[in-house]
Amino acid sequence: MNLTLRKSGSLLPLLSLSLVLCAPAMAADTAGGQFREWSTNALVSRNMTLRDLGFSQPISLRGQDNQRELYLPVPAGVATQNAQLQLDARYLRGHPGRTSNLLSIDDDAVAARTITDAQGDLSQLIGIDGEPRSTGFVRFGVGWWSIVSDYQCADQSAPANVLRIGPDTRFSYQFDGRAIDTVAKAWTALPRQVHLLVEGRQLDAASYDTAWRVGAVLETAGKRVSVAALPRVGDSIDLRGTQVPASLMAVPAYAALAAGEAQHRIGSDAEVGALLSLGGNSALPMDVVVASPALRASVKRALDALATQVAAADADGAAAFAAWRKGGMAALETAVEGRNVSAAVVAGQPLLVVTPGAAGEVAGLLGAQWRAYALGQNLQVNKAQPLVNEKGILLLDRLGTFSGTQDIIARSDRIANADLGLISSDGKLPAEVVIDVSAAPNGAGEGAVASIFFNDYLLGAKVLNTDGKPQRISAKVPLYAIAARNEVRVSFLRQPARPHCHDPATPYPVSLLPSSHIVMAERGTAPDFVGATAQLSGPHQVVVPEAWLQNAPTTLQTVIRVSNAVGASVERATLDVAKGKTVPAPGQPYLAFNVQPEGIQSAAVAEGGQLRISGSKDETLLDLAGLDNAALVEVAGGSGKQGVIYRELGNRIPSIAEPFRLMRGSVAVLDGSGLVQDFDRNDPQGLRVAVDGNPQPAWQRHMVWLLLLVGVVVFLLLAARVAQIRHRRKLENTH
Repeated sequence: MNLTLRKSGSLLPLLSLSLVLCAPAMAADTAGGQFREWSTNALVSRNMTLRDLGFSQPISLRGQDNQRELYLPVPAGVATQNAQLQLDARYLRGHPGRTSNLLSIDDDAVAARTITDAQGDLSQLIGIDGEPRSTGFVRFGVGWWSIVSDYQCADQSAPANVLRIGPDTRFSYQFDGRAIDTVAKAWTALPRQVHLLVEGRQLDAASYDTAWRVGAVLETAGKRVSVAALPRVGDSIDLRGTQVPASLMAVPAYAALAAGEAQHRIGSDAEVGALLSLGGNSALPMDVVVASPALRASVKRALDALATQVAAADADGAAAFAAWRKGGMAALETAVEGRNVSAAVVAGQPLLVVTPGAAGEVAGLLGAQWRAYALGQNLQVNKAQPLVNEKGILLLDRLGTFSGTQDIIARSDRIANADLGLISSDGKLPAEVVIDVSAAPNGAGEGAVASIFFNDYLLGAKVLNTDGKPQRISAKVPLYAIAARNEVRVSFLRQPARPHCHDPATPYPVSLLPSSHIVMAERGTAPDFVGATAQLSGPHQVVVPEAWLQNAPTTLQTVIRVSNAVGASVERATLDVAKGKTVPAPGQPYLAFNVQPEGIQSAAVAEGGQLRISGSKDETLLDLAGLDNAALVEVAGGSGKQGVIYRELGNRIPSIAEPFRLMRGSVAVLDGSGLVQDFDRNDPQGLRVAVDGNPQPAWQRHMVWLLLLVGVVVFLLLAARVAQIRHRRKLENTH
């Protein structure tokens, strides 16, 4: 394994990294010493693989010239320590000639190598400097080049020269948790797997409402949320992975946790306090906390019990524990009034602490529109309302960094992602993509080709003008291309200009202008998931049965996953708790869980493991019995409103492990992995897609009827003319 350090001229990064890798950590020898160490040390460690970041398959670079840049998340604006990347890479070299590899960090080259063997290992350890990144990302670049022949006019393509970057490539770093002094920084410091802590298995409506909204906002932003309840005496908890310092083994609560059983029964409040104090080393990790009065009371009771045991085990421990508790646990004990969200360091770990009742306001603040404004440590959120797009014009720069200039030799893409629930308003859907662009011609005077894609469907392409002046190109968006989550991609292609074969290819600039936008328009609300998403982007009801509040960690996971899957607006929702299986007809669009709104016509019947789906003419299309560990999601209409109903199939509730999206159809079956299959009961054979997707103009599609109409008009005109002539001759004959 090779060790490569950025800024290798300095010995400080090497010394720092060596201390971390080689030197044993200094450990306290008493309980009091341990709490004093915790009081002064808030070093947070983060460790992730490319697989954790969503790269489940290896990344392959092949051919003559291939470059890739990966974005590794770090807390924005916070210095890191001991950052390093353990690259897992192998190569295959099936073509002769010269092959080379270059690695870079933030455009600064850190390693280069000439490849000579037919295959081999390119794994190495790369040290990364700790400078704060305002963007919240470390950019890791990989370049792969092959020159097959020194004769420069020869074909240099080398498809069998491949560099494979494995998903087990690991990125790790540390940072001082006390540097997380704003809510905005705390958001960027969240890991991809976020642990949301609530007061217990049973929640009141305010805590439940806040938890599902915050969880849904996190998943919309690309996080994966797991919900955990603060354990109580008698609860069982999995202690595998819990690390208890040897200095605390004299305290009974810590000694009980040190066994690390898969199923440990909590024996005292002090054990709960011990779990909280261990922070990231415990079986109760937490990144976001819904700090209800009940949770604060439970935390206080647990820490009081732990304080008694610490004082009994170590005469010096009581004072050290009190000092640590005052600085390290106050955020979970001190009551806060109003709609509040705060950044805190609890047990050495940075947290987002949200008060119940904040619900829509905090969810709105943590959304993409206002998140960067959260520049305080303790914020009272009086209002954070999503912007309503009344004129139907959505700038692509609102969806991320889209506009800008890039030099292009052969090809380059620019991508923007748009959740329909965030960009739609009043039922409007994307109707047109408008791109404003200017491009310089290449050395041969040829223009670049701009292609517009919407969810990987090519909507249109055009050869750009060669005068370099701004121009506008647009493309209509067909209904079949629209999904709950949408990707707009503009691809630029150039034919590299080489008047002589030995001339190097030269890049020429292309600019995407800030006025590029999506046009939203009324396109009708189809009875499918896309139509439901457009409805749920506005004010709507989320209805859950009262029993779901008694099993909060499990049911919250379902509400978060399904609301995210249908693209429902978190900020504009109203939570209603139903006391029975049937609820009054909703007065607005709805998302209902295990309840049936009155007056709603349902096409699917799910009860006791039986599933029956009817077609648009009420004929039975599917009838199954014996289903278990599955659920049904259906778009249902009636009472003038359209919504989505979730129902469980069988006795076991599916625990959906990963976020998913409902993109097509009107009925979907789910299991623990997410979406199993979707289906459109109103158009089971897909004929509507064929008709609605016809690219011909309306006059061409109805040419036969148009010609028939013209023929009828001509016939009537001729008949009228003949009648006029006959009438005139008759008058002449009478006179």
